Amino acid sequence: MPLIALVAAGLLAGAGDARAACLGATPVATAGAFYRDHYTFWNDPLPSLERIVSARLLRLLKQDRACGDGGEVCAINADPWLDAQDGEARDPRFVAQGQNVVQVRYRFVLGDAQPSQPQIARLRLAREGGCWRVDDLVGPNGGSLRDALARFHDGTGSH
Repeated sequence: MPLIALVAAGLLAGAGDARAACLGATPVATAGAFYRDHYTFWNDPLPSLERIVSARLLRLLKQDRACGDGGEVCAINADPWLDAQDGEARDPRFVAQGQNVVQVRYRFVLGDAQPSQPQIARLRLAREGGCWRVDDLVGPNGGSLRDALARFHDGTGSH
């Protein structure tokens, strides 16, 4: 095989690898994969976090993890998808809301004997390293996880 063909094949293989490292090609696909594969992302190993969240959110999650190393409950004291400590999200649907925001619409269920409640969380995405990455999770009560982390650890946050 000629050298030029080998080089071209190597470049194409590298491009495919980069795309394979992304959660999804679109914001909606990224949100669906993030929810399905990284629901408890705040507990994910750092190498995983580094490829699925923005640099800004990663810095704040690292601070929260360091804070919690002593067994402390830090900024994340409930499930940020639910804004609750108990219950679960069922039947999620992902709907684009603008260019870089995806609504996650689901039924909140506290227990099988309780009626479910419709809820909406929002994922804000940022394009970094050729991939869509999660930059923020806004829970159903309207609170930004990124802002809560920043307020807790830096004393800041955008309002």
